[in-house]
Amino acid sequence: MAKGKSKGGQVVVNIEQNNRIYQIIATLLLCGAIGMVAYALAKNGWLEIAATMLTMFLVQLTTLLFKNGIIGLPEKQDDSAFKGTKGLLRTMAADFREWQARSPIWRLAALATGYTLAFMLARSGISWALTVFTNVWMAGAAAAFLASLIIFPSLIGNATKFLASRATEGKKREQSIEDEEKEVITKTFDLDQE
Repeated sequence: MAKGKSKGGQVVVNIEQNNRIYQIIATLLLCGAIGMVAYALAKNGWLEIAATMLTMFLVQLTTLLFKNGIIGLPEKQDDSAFKGTKGLLRTMAADFREWQARSPIWRLAALATGYTLAFMLARSGISWALTVFTNVWMAGAAAAFLASLIIFPSLIGNATKFLASRATEGKKREQSIEDEEKEVITKTFDLDQE
């Protein structure tokens, strides 16, 4: 929240540090707006430019998020079954960066070719997707959803874990209630026998 004070004709605004939610909302709105612009360009005969623009935006956004450490493999140490896999992926990524850094020019050209082919494939998919949407709002919603998957790769996983834990808690609670009912019935039956 912003709190303002007046100091002799000047207004001093203090902004609190809890602005993460505003950054998230602003990012999703920006990505939705870019998706809407791409849709508008595509509908007005500029499909190739729109697809290239949107693909380039998504590739750059993902690259910058990785480079700045905003997305990546989780750092927390847990006893999950995939602990070794996470370590392996980190090691492979570090080895690839090291290998790439000491590569001769012909290997860099081959890597650039591979990146170009991947970009063109992604661009073809986005070009197709831009023709599927029937209105600008659907295009904006799809772009915001895609951005949420890029920005929060754990979003769906965390939501699934939350729902699974709630379902498991519910089943445990139902089972304990059934066990208590059986115990009451058994005790009632035993009392009747005496």
